[in-house]
Amino acid sequence: MGVLSAPARGLLRVFEEVAKRAEQELYNEDEVKAELTDLYMKLEAGSITEQEFGRREAELVSRLEAIEEHNKHRQQRSRHDAR
Repeated sequence: MGVLSAPARGLLRVFEEVAKRAEQELYNEDEVKAELTDLYMKLEAGSITEQEFGRREAELVSRLEAIEEHNKHRQQRSRHDAR
């Protein structure tokens, strides 16, 4: 049975790695801050409207808040698991 389950375990590891990388990308605070900086530059250059700026800024700030909340929960879990 061990030989037959080896492919399933390998596939599970692949899925875990994909999920890990997706989470890292989703919660990448530096990337969101860079997008926000780029957005401010586009507004100052006149390449986007204030309405578009406001919409995108709200999305990015919301993402930053979600990242902060995610990181806070992750730290709490880490402290709890360390006990």
